[in-house]
Amino acid sequence: MNDNTPPQKTPSRRTRYLAAAAAALVLTGGGAIGYVLVAGEDTSDCGSLSSGPALRRSLGDAYREDMDCAAPGTAIRGATTGATPGHHTIAEARAMQTALTAIAEDIDRRQDPVVAADLRAPLAAALVDYAQDTQEILNGVNGEYTRREDDEPWRDGSTVRMPTPTDDLVKVLRALSDDPAAYADLRAAHVRQCPTHLAEVPAQATGARYTWPARNCAAGLGYLDGIADDIPKSRTEQWRADVLLRLKDTADNAPSYEANAVRHISSSWQQQVIEQVDAHQPRFLQNDSTRVIEIWATARGQDTDSKEVNALQHKTANDGSTSLVETEETLRCARNPTECG
Repeated sequence: MNDNTPPQKTPSRRTRYLAAAAAALVLTGGGAIGYVLVAGEDTSDCGSLSSGPALRRSLGDAYREDMDCAAPGTAIRGATTGATPGHHTIAEARAMQTALTAIAEDIDRRQDPVVAADLRAPLAAALVDYAQDTQEILNGVNGEYTRREDDEPWRDGSTVRMPTPTDDLVKVLRALSDDPAAYADLRAAHVRQCPTHLAEVPAQATGARYTWPARNCAAGLGYLDGIADDIPKSRTEQWRADVLLRLKDTADNAPSYEANAVRHISSSWQQQVIEQVDAHQPRFLQNDSTRVIEIWATARGQDTDSKEVNALQHKTANDGSTSLVETEETLRCARNPTECG
């Protein structure tokens, strides 16, 4: 990556993989994913789930025709996650991919990025378990997620990768984020991925080797910033307060950098957020990249006011802003597709 160029974004194109499955999931009269709600609509009967063969297959034995609206989220979480956090089988990753595609298609049909309240927490918990994938998808640098011929999950060493189009992921993240606890968990999961690469940067690294981990982190956080900005103004203050409360309730003590560099950075970030951020700030959490860089630089023994650190913070601010604008465009097009061609 050229150090003077922001991280490459995944093209905002509508990749129609699993199109047949998604079409089967989205049916007239509420759709196979009939639990997705439009504003003001009460869709309490989710019996139409039986019409979705792709989702039925992905849920396996967890599927029942008499599911109420709360059951699909629990079933999807069970079908997409396993005993070891962050590790998945091909079948689990394919089930997650199918669910994301179906929900994104339904959002497009309804022209409103929302899902039923009962689904937000379990679906967010499932996506948290795929944070390695969602972080890669949002930062847009790993071409494996966009250039594979079959668009299917694939084995990568000891893990399985789960691709999905960036626009689809953003719309689903926005829908889940109506639940402030879900948003807090998804944001924290993203930040927990960032230190893995930051901790690997050699002490004397320069150029892209020094900057790219922080810039990738910032690119993903920008999408989450844009989602926070999209919460209706009438609910913003309470929503933000609830996000902070969730982060407070899930915070833990930070070990030393020497003992566990990854946990030191992510836990220190979360602790600083709950100590320094309030619900009234106009740029809610939008300096998280700066916060992460300062924690990392301090732990490495760097001067946080140095030219090198300040230049990196400037680059990450631009990267985050670019992603925030892309989020606004994605959500605008989801609600008003005729304006986007």
